Amino acid sequence: MKNFSITTKAGDGGDTSLLNSARVSKTDPRPEAYGTLDEANAFLGLAKATSDSPELQRTITLVQNHLYLINAELACPTDYLHLLKRVLETRDLSELEELEKTIESSLKLPRKFVLYGTCVLSAQLDTARAMIRRAERRTVELHRLEPLANENILPYLNRLSDVLFLLARRVESDQGLAFDHPTIADEP
Repeated sequence: MKNFSITTKAGDGGDTSLLNSARVSKTDPRPEAYGTLDEANAFLGLAKATSDSPELQRTITLVQNHLYLINAELACPTDYLHLLKRVLETRDLSELEELEKTIESSLKLPRKFVLYGTCVLSAQLDTARAMIRRAERRTVELHRLEPLANENILPYLNRLSDVLFLLARRVESDQGLAFDHPTIADEP
């Protein structure tokens, strides 16, 4: 097997290649969207490595695989989507929605805001959730400039942030930790 080097120096001038070999600025909406998803995916990897729950690890792995599909689509202009072996499908979105229902039905969520950081693992999931929200905003921006062909991507990202919030609360609940809430100073 031939060694592969990740260092090409092709991006030293501030641009990068899309999957169709077109060069764009690293600040172009496409790299902004897929780069932000990559950040969230890396943080999900940290949460997976921190967890000792095989179920949570499987769930995170499923989501990570879906995020790679989305990243490939975002890195590929619409006219070149035929180059991809697989794209995010309606069944992937449905699977995430079923997961959301299952987790939510097992929790007694408060009707209050929750402070993050009750434990390391839930904080990592909340951080990934916030990154997904940012990736969603970047993807919406891209979609407004160049409409995405896949109508599953934006709903998937929106649902995923909800799922990550629920997973963080489940971790806290499973560890017997009470939800922490913001306090508002009493007025004099």
